[in-house]
Parts: sequence; structure tokens; C-alpha cells
Amino acid sequence: MKPAAFDYIRVDSLDEALEVLADPDLDAKVLAGGQSLIPMMNMRLAAPKTLLDVNGLAELRAIQPHARDGPFGPAGPELRFGPAGAAGAGRETLRIGALVRQRELEREIAVDVRARLIYAALTYIGHPQTRNQGTIGGSIAHADPAAELPLVFLTLGGTATARSARGERRIPAEEFFLSVFMTALAAEELLTAVELALPAEQEGVAFAEFRRRHGDFALIAAACVMAVDGDRNVERVRLGLGGVGETPQLLAAAQELVGQPCTPQRAHDLATALAEQLDLANDLAASSAYRRQLVTVLVTGVLQAAYADALGKEGGHAARRA
Repeated sequence: MKPAAFDYIRVDSLDEALEVLADPDLDAKVLAGGQSLIPMMNMRLAAPKTLLDVNGLAELRAIQPHARDGPFGPAGPELRFGPAGAAGAGRETLRIGALVRQRELEREIAVDVRARLIYAALTYIGHPQTRNQGTIGGSIAHADPAAELPLVFLTLGGTATARSARGERRIPAEEFFLSVFMTALAAEELLTAVELALPAEQEGVAFAEFRRRHGDFALIAAACVMAVDGDRNVERVRLGLGGVGETPQLLAAAQELVGQPCTPQRAHDLATALAEQLDLANDLAASSAYRRQLVTVLVTGVLQAAYADALGKEGGHAARRA
């Protein structure tokens, strides 16, 4: 199919882009990588009056690691594991321009042990050709609840930076996703960067997803960051799930593991209880019962993998293929 007719505007400065977005008569939709927008336009699921091509904005292509100001940084989101302590002190963030290509970030962080959760998620996105064109900001702003980057953005306690003609604001990941393909970004705002809090080196991470075919979106995806104390008890944990609702979700029930070892039985019991609590879709892709089983298997797996990763045991890997 062909898209509906549209006007095309390419800009060379951020101010120009914001001026276009501020004009309601233009009804502009931002074109970055186009890996989701163009197929939706071809299928007539989206019909913007104007396409605003922002690929000329070089200032949105930077990747900048930097330390926070204090134990948990300035006022704003953090991993929110608990009181500042050894694990929170000196935590760094990775600031990624919205136009950074997924494949570019994948190559940039491939050997950074602290970014291994991000790297693991990136390797699941489509195919290398998809990641060559798709952007970090585009995937997060698109807000597909089954996509990998929104899940990681939420699990790592990210922050989105949005700009408009009125100024700049920062949006915590917990407040960013509103529904399927809906975010807290206003119509006149442009996502310019995202910041991801990097787990400390001693914290364990894990990511896993199940998809019907290589390159497909996940039926269920899970991500976890975990810290373990000297007695091998879980000290802090943050568990996220994708593909289980209208947005990626953080699972507060994972806090039940705190203060005890994450044994295979405890991980399985928690995963089973979580799966029973979720209202899962029953559609052509999979039945709700099948999705419930996937949640049980994947959550059990990422909890055990993150625990093993934190302990430094053999077999504790950032990614576990399903």
C-alpha cells in the first residue's frame, strides 16, 4: 500500500524543528529512523499532514557517559533501589541523543560491562539492517509496549529530555508511557535525549524475551537489575516486563525477594504468582494461558540470571536467549 499524501519538511536546526512542531496547522509527525512510522503510514494506520525530517540535527547524535552530582544524583529519577549506599554511590548515567542509531549504540557499548543490559536488549531488536536505521529516541517515543528499548528505559530508571518552543523539561521513565503508542510528550515537544542510569559493576543484570521468529517483536520480554549483599541475600531488585499490557511495567512484587537468597524455587514461586496476577491478552499471536506460561519461564530465568550475575557465578549472563 501507499501512504496518504503528506507535506515534507527537512530542518537543519533544533529551533527550526521546534517552530514546525509549534504550528498546529502543520500537524507534523517527526521522521527519524522511520522503521515504525513509515510502515504505519503505508498501512494507513497513520496519516500525518506533514513529515518533519530531523535527521540533519547533529546535536542529537551524541553519546555522553557522565557521573551524577551526588550518591543518587540531582533531584530526578534514579534506579530507586533504596537509601543511598555503596551500590548507589558514584552511579553514572549514559546520555544518548535521540538520533543515535541503535546499531551505533550497540557498537559503542559492546565492551562496557556496566551497559551490558542495554547491549543485550539492543541485540534483540529486529535485524542489523533495522538497527542501522532505527534510532534510540524513535523507539522510546513510539512506545510500543512489546519493544525492547522502552522496557530497558523503564527498568533502568531513565529520564527523557523534551524540548519545545517554550523550553525544556525532563520526564521520568515511570511517567513517560501512558498507553499503547502514547507518551507524556506534548504535540509540540521533541524528544532530544534519554538518560539511562548504569548499574554498578557489582550489580547483576539479565534480559530475555520470547518471539515467534527472529526479528519479531516479543510476545513477552523481561529485564532485571539486582544487587546482592555479603550474605548472598538480595539487597535491591528492579524487575520490568514488556508485552504484558498497554505499557512496559515495573513489578513491585519483586521486592518480596529482598533479604533472602534468590533460590530457583523462590524465583519460580514469585514468577508464578506474578503471572497469575497479570491480565494477559488472548489473541491470534498467543493465548493468555500461553503468555502466562511465558511470563513464568522468563521471569524465573531473568531473576536467576541476574542473581548469578551479581554473585559472579559461571552462567550469570546479561542475555539469555529463549
